Amino acid sequence: MPEPHARLVAVLIAAMALAGCRDHDGERAAPAPRAPAAAPPGEGAPPVPAARDTGLSLPPPPPLPATLRGLPPVASPEHNPTTPAKVELGRLLFHDPRLSASGKTSCASCHQQARGWADGVARARTDDGHPNLRHTPSLYNIGYHREWAWDGGMPTLEALILSHWRGQLGGQPDDAAARLARAPGYAARFSRAFAGQVARERIAEALAAYTRTLRSGDAAIDRHEAGLRGAIAPDVLAGLEVFNKRAGCATCHPPPLYTDLEYHDRGIAVNQRGGDPGRMRVTADARQLGAFKTPGLRGLLHTAPYFHDGSAATLEAAVDAELRRSRIDLTSGQRDQLLAFLRALSPELGSEPRPELPAALP
Repeated sequence: MPEPHARLVAVLIAAMALAGCRDHDGERAAPAPRAPAAAPPGEGAPPVPAARDTGLSLPPPPPLPATLRGLPPVASPEHNPTTPAKVELGRLLFHDPRLSASGKTSCASCHQQARGWADGVARARTDDGHPNLRHTPSLYNIGYHREWAWDGGMPTLEALILSHWRGQLGGQPDDAAARLARAPGYAARFSRAFAGQVARERIAEALAAYTRTLRSGDAAIDRHEAGLRGAIAPDVLAGLEVFNKRAGCATCHPPPLYTDLEYHDRGIAVNQRGGDPGRMRVTADARQLGAFKTPGLRGLLHTAPYFHDGSAATLEAAVDAELRRSRIDLTSGQRDQLLAFLRALSPELGSEPRPELPAALP
């Protein structure tokens, strides 16, 4: 795509600086300082202090989930090491609508397990009913990212959560923290997880700890690569060859996450770039106008629609659009093989019941 005229670029940058740019959460996503170096959970991280006595007896939290076949261990930042107590607390908060302005919307409203931790619509709406600028991304394997949001404007997962909390949920974090503090079950769990009281920073850290456990791995292709006979059909193996060589998909979608976590202009939604410049909003680099983060392909069978604007309703439509943009011609058989391989990257959906949320005192 030709580079935009310098004057037009300057106008776009100035406009975005004044008005802000809403991601799928409706919150301005301003660049922030880089995240501290990450360390694997439990390795070299300081122990969490012992919980203070709240007078409420809690059952022990579930253990951390095991690393899935095909994936490396998930790192967590030094300031927020992942612990079972934080993950259990984060799961409750993820489903709690009391974080929102209306008291009706939770993180799970837009990130549904049955839809691969996405929502199944092109553009969701904020808690106050406004349409989002971008499609809700899946949370699969979000703990492996280096920057967050479609344009990479958030330097930490915790910062992304705070932004979405204010934007998508319309929440006032301190007010929400005060509401949750009136629930003895929350007070006890915050004491156990953080040796402290309910606070907005701890809410964001618990949510981040939980979402770092939302992974997609141990798919059919992983079992095949581990040497399990009969894990995949011949057309899937042929599709892997098409993926790696004939179509060249692995250039931007390399394993193990099947994303390079970089930003590319794929010519999507060209007519919307006046309102959504993509990565250029973060870097002010005109060469990144219309560039968005490469989505991971793991679990994609469950996360339709596709692309940052949700413009491809089906996996078939997304594949055809990418082949067309890349000017790659496949035979019908090769296309079917490629689709078979992509489906083999999605394990069956798990299920977990909605947790019972701690009740507040009257």
